[in-house]
Amino acid sequence: MLSLLIWWAGILLEGLVLAQGFRAKLATRYSAFYLYILVMFLSDGLLYALYRVNVQLFYKWGVFGGYITLFLGCGLLLEIFRHAFGPYAGAEKIAKVTGTAALIGIVVFAVVYLLIAPRTSAATATFIPLQRNFLLVQAILLIGLLRVISYYEIALGRNLKGMILGFGQCIGTTLIAFALRAYIGHRFQAATSYLQQVSYLSSLVIWLIALWSYRPNPVPETRISAEADYDRLASRTRDMVGAASAELVRVERL
Repeated sequence: MLSLLIWWAGILLEGLVLAQGFRAKLATRYSAFYLYILVMFLSDGLLYALYRVNVQLFYKWGVFGGYITLFLGCGLLLEIFRHAFGPYAGAEKIAKVTGTAALIGIVVFAVVYLLIAPRTSAATATFIPLQRNFLLVQAILLIGLLRVISYYEIALGRNLKGMILGFGQCIGTTLIAFALRAYIGHRFQAATSYLQQVSYLSSLVIWLIALWSYRPNPVPETRISAEADYDRLASRTRDMVGAASAELVRVERL
């Protein structure tokens, strides 16, 4: 019953975030973010209807919905990159660096996972480690983004702060839940599910508040113009992606 209540609350909050986004004319400004919310809203609604009709089909198709949201999460991450660096001189170059880094991270992860993941016919058993490692890559890239923001002292508006906070805490909570499950065992499986659901609800509440109206990033007083800084950033980003792929290999071999 608790899971159903959380499920209903999630659908309601997703609908509110979408409605407010269209009312405040934010959907066109943050298209990747609202596409993510829209897909989640439709997916949760359709899966709930399927759950009421046929539980077996629900478990079969629910995993495919999970794969879609994982990839859409990458689009949300790139949306954050784009708006964080948009107003600054040389933003096109830095956007290419971060965008390429994200794509490289995803491709490297996919290749590594296909090479070393255990073969299994159970879709759910395959999805859980995939989700964990996919979120690990996103977490590393998000941390890299925050380091760049701190390095250049980039001021963020309420909208972008809310996106980062909601997305970051959801990723962080889920990874912690997976780590606890790996340490405690299957006894922690139910708690892992609840932690994921509650963290997603928390993200929706954060997004609803932070994106209630349009609050853009402050106009920067200084410009990022040093070419050497961009070269150093590109080098650090490549190192970060390499570290992420190495960590994935280490985790899967444990």
